[in-house]
Amino acid sequence: MTRSADTLGDAREILLGRRSATIKLLDTLLGAGILAAGPIGLATGQPWLLAAWGWIDQKNELIVRLDELVRKGRAKLRKSSGRPRHELLAATHAALTAGAFFAALRDELGPVYDELELTEADLARLSVTADQREALHKTVDLLLRIPIDLPWSGRGFEANLKGQILPHYLMLTARCLDFFTGFRAFSANLGEYSPRRADAIAQRAAERYRADFLGLAAEIPEFRIWAEFGEHLAEQNALARIEELTRFLAAPAKAARPALRNLHRAVLAAPIVDLEEATGDVTAVRVPSVERGYIEPAFRWAVMGPDSLPAHEDWWGRQPLGLDLAGFVAAHVVSPAAAERPMVVLGHPGSGKSLFTKVCAARLDAFVTVRVPLRDVPDPTAGVYRQIDDVLRAASHEQVEWRTLCESGGPAVRVVLIDGLDELMQATGATESRYLRNVMDFQRTEAAVDGPVSVIVTSRTLVADLAAIPEGCLVVRLEEFTDEQIDAWAGRWAEANEPGVAAGQVRPVAADALRGYGDLARQPLLLLLLAIVAADRELPADGTSVGLYRMLLDDYIRRELARPDNQASGLAEDERREAELWKLGLVAFGMLNRGRQHLAERDLEADLLALPGPIPVAEVQRRDLGRSLDPARRIIGRFFFVVAAEADGGAGGRSYEFLHATFGDYLVAFHTFELLRDAAAARSLRTASQSWDDDLLFALLSQRLLAGYGSRALGLFAEQARGDAAVAGVLEHIAAIAQDRWGPGRHAAYAPSSRVAVQRIATYSANIVSLRLAMADEPVELARLCPPHADVRSSWANQVRLWDAALQPLAGRAAFISGLHVVDGDGLTASWRPSSGYLDEMVEIAALNEPRAMQLAAGRALLTGDDGPMDQPGPAMARDLAELLLRGYASPESLAILADVSRIPGELHDLALSAAARHGGSLDAATANDVLTLRSKRMDEAHAMLAVRHGIPVKQTGSSELWAIMLRLGAQLNGVRSGGVSDTPEGRAMLALPPELARKLIPELAASLLSAREQDQA
Repeated sequence: MTRSADTLGDAREILLGRRSATIKLLDTLLGAGILAAGPIGLATGQPWLLAAWGWIDQKNELIVRLDELVRKGRAKLRKSSGRPRHELLAATHAALTAGAFFAALRDELGPVYDELELTEADLARLSVTADQREALHKTVDLLLRIPIDLPWSGRGFEANLKGQILPHYLMLTARCLDFFTGFRAFSANLGEYSPRRADAIAQRAAERYRADFLGLAAEIPEFRIWAEFGEHLAEQNALARIEELTRFLAAPAKAARPALRNLHRAVLAAPIVDLEEATGDVTAVRVPSVERGYIEPAFRWAVMGPDSLPAHEDWWGRQPLGLDLAGFVAAHVVSPAAAERPMVVLGHPGSGKSLFTKVCAARLDAFVTVRVPLRDVPDPTAGVYRQIDDVLRAASHEQVEWRTLCESGGPAVRVVLIDGLDELMQATGATESRYLRNVMDFQRTEAAVDGPVSVIVTSRTLVADLAAIPEGCLVVRLEEFTDEQIDAWAGRWAEANEPGVAAGQVRPVAADALRGYGDLARQPLLLLLLAIVAADRELPADGTSVGLYRMLLDDYIRRELARPDNQASGLAEDERREAELWKLGLVAFGMLNRGRQHLAERDLEADLLALPGPIPVAEVQRRDLGRSLDPARRIIGRFFFVVAAEADGGAGGRSYEFLHATFGDYLVAFHTFELLRDAAAARSLRTASQSWDDDLLFALLSQRLLAGYGSRALGLFAEQARGDAAVAGVLEHIAAIAQDRWGPGRHAAYAPSSRVAVQRIATYSANIVSLRLAMADEPVELARLCPPHADVRSSWANQVRLWDAALQPLAGRAAFISGLHVVDGDGLTASWRPSSGYLDEMVEIAALNEPRAMQLAAGRALLTGDDGPMDQPGPAMARDLAELLLRGYASPESLAILADVSRIPGELHDLALSAAARHGGSLDAATANDVLTLRSKRMDEAHAMLAVRHGIPVKQTGSSELWAIMLRLGAQLNGVRSGGVSDTPEGRAMLALPPELARKLIPELAASLLSAREQDQA
């Protein structure tokens, strides 16, 4: 918005019009003239007298005019939309807030308020008394210029009332009473200022505000939404309450908008997954429709601040829990604040983020709504506007563009739902740390052309720290299902499958059987998969995600083997099963190693030719191109894949993607584990004359990092490999020899990532190390990951430097390095424990160079004031000490870092001494004495400053003149007179001051004395 509609000063223009005659009267009544008066006006006192006349003699007229402002806002809101509506909402709220205050002031003070008048004595005193004029100036300034924020999702009605409105009323009351006490009628009846009276007025104003706000809520949909926000529980009707809350905001639309709306609405009637289309099998099992099967999850939320950690589970555990997601979304999209910053919705894989955006698109009927799946954008590097436009054109067969859609929606607010920021990171290979700021730029540009846009962006929780969510953004994390939500979902499943169960074609699925799978049943996707299996056969006892994925994989292969397969004819069933598994695995690796969540048909065919499988490829290689597409097309495979057009418009044929990305994560983990088991077995059986190689592992694991982008591959691998000593051993062997590899081995034709040799070696060794650490229950000795007989410290540090230099892209490198938890203690060990911090510092910690990491952290804090999250203790302490050195005032909490000097590493002693010296007057003597015991490379003014402030004796070992003066001044306080100091003005001042104050001033007095000496010498 171009003007601050949330201040009363600008609200009066928005509600009345700039040229309204009522504005001049209202300005007089409010005393606005005293804020704009020039020096002559202020000197004559005329603006003060006019303001006082408005506040005292015309106070009842002021209340009437403020009520008129609210009525004007109510009337205009009945027929407004778009950006003007946002301004009217804020302006009406500002007027309502002021009107409630003056009405409460009159009610609470009673007859005394009515009796207030400007007597001749009051006028004379106001003309000459600066204090009372200043009190009026502060009151008018607070009333007209302080912005009053509307409630929104980030701060609901009750929270806004308690956290903003009431404190505003308390301050306004104090300033009003300060002004009123100068009038005879007030002081004669009520006496001096009373905090109790001020609190009573503010509380009554808050009650009046509540009543007036709820009165508006009966007519204005946005006020109703904000008033009801947080008062409802989820109704489990696929966010239908969004429609109920916003239906009165709908505006007439042209043809383009209903066409897109119909596309969005069609999602509600479709099943969550169409089993017959997905599997190719006719089945009696029915998956509930989206409208019936979407269970509204609980959620946690926060407004991003400098200390927010949205990628950390423990941080989310401290955030408020919400139960009305529909109300939350509605409260957000109708808020003017939503047109300034995106709301970011986070969740784990399978938590339902994409389905959430589809349901929101269907329910936000009153808005011009566009859903943008980032996996479908043709050019991931394009700007936000281009991404939206490209998706719209593809969805409408080139019939709808963004600008056309906006025009068809008239002044209605636009809502853009951007799904899958983590997938964009994977596609571009960048952290996309600017993406959300680019979204804000897009919103700012659209608002400037009279088109406010509310944006909601989804992403995996684990990449939230890479996304650099801007401060002030609302961030939401979808929670796992509770037992009650599992029961509700199971009821919807039973409802959909009632005919099949009655006919004996479908097994009944009991909620308690699903709940028995624990955490698996709390993720919407895995809960659906459990039910699909349970409807066909009894669930197995292995209640793990690996067991569930394996069971689904077996089902898929069983169906595939039942179909004709000319190429596989003559093979045993186990061989055919292995062939199918391998093809599925190649699809998963093909996606991973190209950094995408889909795989083009031509790329899959190339991978099938490049890598060996259980079925010989010689026959395939002899075929012509048309026939050779058959193996790839068969992998379309029913249930695990959907077919989509190529991103470039279909020029390259079809492309494949998994029903959900976690299927690919599982297949990568499964095949990695199987290949490592095979490698371990082959290595244990070989004789001295037999060769052994890891060429196939190198081909698959040297292209892209397994860590990063929220992938579950490492976790799923760890579930399978934990406790397998043979796999652990072969991983350690490969880690030790990885840097000695000179070429790609037997599978050089497989190169989907186009990485150069050094990058592939670095990627391979990083993946091998992360796999070994992820499967370990205890920290792993670094010696096990280094070449035999090598200097472990040097060898490991060199390996980390190679990773830092060669791993690409940056987002993957940061995810991998942040996962290394290296400890330089009794022994050198490493474990897999993702943490937060700056990449430069984390590299140094991983390379066993903590002193350098602490230098970097301290330098960053001193140069930039950056205090971002950091999990590494040493760098975090360096940063905190540097911040302490920068501060003019230190709280007891920030000084606690100096309380236990035994925790401060030697590399930070100088920094700790400097910080302690700066705040020496705030330290107790015991802490100061402890700090002075720190080893330091030099004794300087910092020592002296700290010592003399607490009367601690120290010996001078340096040549600093300032230091010598401070010590002599300190000695003087102990009765030891010193020539050249005692007879100076500073020395005499020392003796004249109270001892405690004198000690605190020693550094300043010493600096003054030194400056005087230097001037005399000059």
